Amino acid sequence: MLNEIVAFAQGRATRAVRRAAVPAAFALVGGVFVLFAVIGLFAALFYWLELELGPIAASLICAAVAIVLALVSLLPLTLRRRPPPPPPSEAALPQFVLLAAKSAPNLTPRQLVLTAAVLGVALVLSARRDAK
Repeated sequence: MLNEIVAFAQGRATRAVRRAAVPAAFALVGGVFVLFAVIGLFAALFYWLELELGPIAASLICAAVAIVLALVSLLPLTLRRRPPPPPPSEAALPQFVLLAAKSAPNLTPRQLVLTAAVLGVALVLSARRDAK
């Protein structure tokens, strides 16, 4: 029984990690390219302003532009509302109960008590989620 539960949990965890890792990798690569582009734009801005205003004024203007761009880019993160997380699939609890029922004859009394406790906690959490 323990092997089936571990395999079930491991499969769900693997799928969740894969769903999160692939978009994160693409975002990281895209972020690196955007960073290089922004560095090039700031270098061009500095050298363009440096001819007319001098190096100190040009660097201060570039720093001010960088701060304004950072604040504008962080503004959507502070203003947006996060959607509620999707409800967990309803198939997990019945599948766990089925696995526990199939392996019950092979369990020791201590394992039976532990399985019953885990099942009770899962049912309580499921009932609390449904009540909300």
